[in-house]
Amino acid sequence: MYPKYFGLKEPSFSIAPDPQYLYLSEQHREALAHLLYGAGEGGGFVLLTGEVGTGKTTVCRAFLEQLPDGVDVALILNSAQSANELLCSICDEFRVSLPSGQLSNKVLVDRLNQYLLEAHGRGHRPVLIIDEAQNLRPQVMEQIRLLTNLETTKQKLLQIFLIGQPELRRMLESDRLRQLNQRITARFHLNPFSLKETGDYIRHRVAVGGVDRPLFTAGAIRLIYRHSGGIPRLINILCDRALLGACVTRSSQVTPSITAKAAREVHGASDAKPSLSVGRLAMLASISFVLALGIGLGTFYLTNGDPEHTLAWIERELGWPGVASSDSIAVEEVPAVETPSAAGGGDSAAPESSSASETAVEADVGVPGAPVATEPPEIPLADFAPDQLDATLDRLSLSESWAMLLLLKRWGIELNDLGAGEPCARAMRFGLSCQRETGTLSNVRFFDLPALMRLNGSGAGERFLVLTALGAREAVVELPDGPRRIPVEGLERIWSGDYILLWQTPPGGTTVISSASPGDDVRWLRELLAQVPGIEVPDRESSRYDASLLAALKAFQSSKGLQPDGLAGPRTLIQLHHAVEMPGVPRLDRIDASGAVEVP
Repeated sequence: MYPKYFGLKEPSFSIAPDPQYLYLSEQHREALAHLLYGAGEGGGFVLLTGEVGTGKTTVCRAFLEQLPDGVDVALILNSAQSANELLCSICDEFRVSLPSGQLSNKVLVDRLNQYLLEAHGRGHRPVLIIDEAQNLRPQVMEQIRLLTNLETTKQKLLQIFLIGQPELRRMLESDRLRQLNQRITARFHLNPFSLKETGDYIRHRVAVGGVDRPLFTAGAIRLIYRHSGGIPRLINILCDRALLGACVTRSSQVTPSITAKAAREVHGASDAKPSLSVGRLAMLASISFVLALGIGLGTFYLTNGDPEHTLAWIERELGWPGVASSDSIAVEEVPAVETPSAAGGGDSAAPESSSASETAVEADVGVPGAPVATEPPEIPLADFAPDQLDATLDRLSLSESWAMLLLLKRWGIELNDLGAGEPCARAMRFGLSCQRETGTLSNVRFFDLPALMRLNGSGAGERFLVLTALGAREAVVELPDGPRRIPVEGLERIWSGDYILLWQTPPGGTTVISSASPGDDVRWLRELLAQVPGIEVPDRESSRYDASLLAALKAFQSSKGLQPDGLAGPRTLIQLHHAVEMPGVPRLDRIDASGAVEVP
């Protein structure tokens, strides 16, 4: 259900280890490097440990995807076996032929030794990987140690990787297994993600899912980190549940309040950090199955049955109040309603405008509005002192609907009111789309578009200001009665780090152009790229997303400091519009060294 709502090609936070969503943090890369190093060594043990859900299996799969030449792998996933059963499994994995009937350990070891010698003669290096190795019994551990005695005069014939939970390290530290412990040549322990890694991980999975905009606010990510403890598997479960919650409550992003509700439903308590016990993780796995079943049923009804019935089912079964009575997920034309408040959701009226009807929300789309006055009134830095901050926020802050009206004016769209519905959804009818971002003022300068800046302490009544000019020391914000000049230092004191941009979507209305896009969208992308100086696009009339277009797109992305992923998403298209000076696209006004505001 939520993939269609957010434009994802599939649920992005499945707990299944899909290699398409592989994310390797710095420590995961280091762990992978240990495995690759161990595969090239001359025998012995490599130990990889980590808490449940930290990505040990992910690292193992990444290793299998990039095996060095000449490495043969035997992967044992079921470690709860006797010594004899384990030896049989190893022989099966290495495809060692065995006689029929019950086989003794000696027969199995002899056959395995013969195979290892033959592999050595061919220049191959056999590697045995045992997952969940903490389940190995001590006598089985000893049998595994004896396998490393299979050797030539110069090197061991078998490399063994032990992968398991932290208790595996404690097992190896016991006196009984000290001989095995002494043979470990490389060790690595995976820790949970940091807050930064949690954010990077979430954004990575959203991007792979086909959406190039933040679906989680900075506050939501912090809350997910708190409740997951940085464990990737728990992050997936919480994100999946939070996205469903954002979908059924008609939110364009996952907010802290949605995340808190998702955490309560997943963990059963609002403030408790997740326990990392096996029992708790088993419970979470069961919950994720139930959620997957619920999403599947909801998708069935939305695609094959009555959507209203589906929404009523979600409200009743999943506990999201008010869903069944909400507007449809699709953006619909609705009559204009109450004018948005200028501050935090009040009821003050919007100014009169002769260019719009009060009943049907009409607009004239053309050249952006009049230039900003060169000398707007100034609000001094003293007004941003702690004892003055609340009063200053009241003077500057706007509701999202009111702020969107002012932002639309920068796009040449004059409205009397925004009408019913979520502000970003209403902007879509004018060929514009919202891009929600989190970052610093340097990021805002990079996009070079007027922005809605979400202010600190928004809570349930989110407050915004409209940024129209940005210099090194000063900025200009737009208010209903005109612009104000404020110090950049003051702006940074009240800004949350979240902001919203409006950008012009391609003619087909899509937000990402890729190899799966219609031919008209691909042709439009070719024509636009061909106008960029220094970018070569052969056959600009072609509708094929071929290697030449991919190379041109990646070259453009690299030239703008974007990730060269070959997907033309919002960030890429915004920079592309700037590069070709797309008509009607406003830019941030400049403030020169003398303090004068310059309109681009």
